[in-house]
Amino acid sequence: MEFIPAGEAAGVIADHGLESESPDEDHIYLRMRDGDTVQHHHVAIAGTSCSPREGAAVHEIANDKLADVVDHLMHKLHHSQILLIPVGKWRSVFDVVAFSLAANEEWQRIDAAATVELNSRDPLLADAGDLHLLCDLAKALLADSEKPDQGLMLISVGQPVVMEIVPTGGVRLSFGNQAIADELAEAYAS
Repeated sequence: MEFIPAGEAAGVIADHGLESESPDEDHIYLRMRDGDTVQHHHVAIAGTSCSPREGAAVHEIANDKLADVVDHLMHKLHHSQILLIPVGKWRSVFDVVAFSLAANEEWQRIDAAATVELNSRDPLLADAGDLHLLCDLAKALLADSEKPDQGLMLISVGQPVVMEIVPTGGVRLSFGNQAIADELAEAYAS
């Protein structure tokens, strides 16, 4: 994984039809523009305060299943590069996972190199070889995050998929076509 300038990710963001949405100056969300082929799904722990995007298909799951669902989704996306963009600044994400990933040598190398990136939202680019680290990061965020600025958006470079890890117990998904929505829904729709 490596940090890349935001300008290098602009092409992928435009190709996926993503637009920026900011409820305030501390949080930025990338949302896939609604269209005929766009599907939105919302996977959340039953009873959570994680609100779905308007019009999203909602799938409630047990608390102990959410990390497994995210892991399964990551494995289905493993053949593609993935852009990671924080909702807040990277500092919030790095701080919240510091304890959970303290023994993870791969994460510690990224953490050591991130000092100049902590106050930015520059994307982190992961490739297929980073799959286990991505899964560990997602699980740590699901277990430890509590505030919106600790959320993380994962954008598949090779296919129109956006997955947002929401600190209050959920995952918001947007798909650019029905086929990919159906394929990935196998991870959580039963």
